[in-house]
Amino acid sequence: MMNYVIKELNTALRRQYTFFYILCAIVLCILANLSIIFFREFFHYAEDAGADAYNLMIYAEGVFWIPYYSSIFIAHIVFGTSYPDTRIRDKYTIGMGKTGIFFGKLITALLLGVLFLVLGVVSFISITFLFSVVQEQRLDIWTVLDFIQKVGFAVPLWIAGISIANMCMFLFLDKKKAFFTFIFLIILIPRAIMYIAAEPIGFEPFAAVRDLILMTPEFNALQFAHTQNLGKDWLLGGVYTVLSSAIGLSAFHKMKMEY
Repeated sequence: MMNYVIKELNTALRRQYTFFYILCAIVLCILANLSIIFFREFFHYAEDAGADAYNLMIYAEGVFWIPYYSSIFIAHIVFGTSYPDTRIRDKYTIGMGKTGIFFGKLITALLLGVLFLVLGVVSFISITFLFSVVQEQRLDIWTVLDFIQKVGFAVPLWIAGISIANMCMFLFLDKKKAFFTFIFLIILIPRAIMYIAAEPIGFEPFAAVRDLILMTPEFNALQFAHTQNLGKDWLLGGVYTVLSSAIGLSAFHKMKMEY
């Protein structure tokens, strides 16, 4: 399986979508820095000009759901343009069954996700530092370390996101259905539950579902120490990773290729 993972990772790194993903991450980092300046200048938000970098770092800790939502693109890059057909073999897949191929794809997606995560964090910190230098500000090392720590806290949830995205890819021969399923499961349903659970509706059963089994609110909770629940994050991340892997693998074993 190791050779298969290495081959898949090399293939994924050469795909055009990989370049676009990295480019979008860099552009997003630049826009984030420009937006904090814009809001300070025109809307008098966080008016202390010397604290732009600090304010941005704190704000960024509350939007870790952005890379979570982008997990489907990571799975898409690794999955390729066609559904895996185990009847077509090469030197990397000889002796591998569907289980090996499934987990090979998942491991590759996780490795690619780690690479994107490292590049994203380095890019964000570097670009924010450059903006602070241009504006003659200081980027406190403790602010950076706190941000990196929060990134580490979010990893179990991101792993689950990639696993769910990988599951969606294996559920359907049509990739459009995979994307729609991911959007439905990860974005639309959780956001609808959170909306109904919040005031002014405040429907208690939905609030219970939000607090017990939804991962999306956990990203917001990571922003502050008194709202963090790392044990719950690891539990949710582990459960959803195992559950989605089981569903995706079962679907792959049952899938019949059409010619």
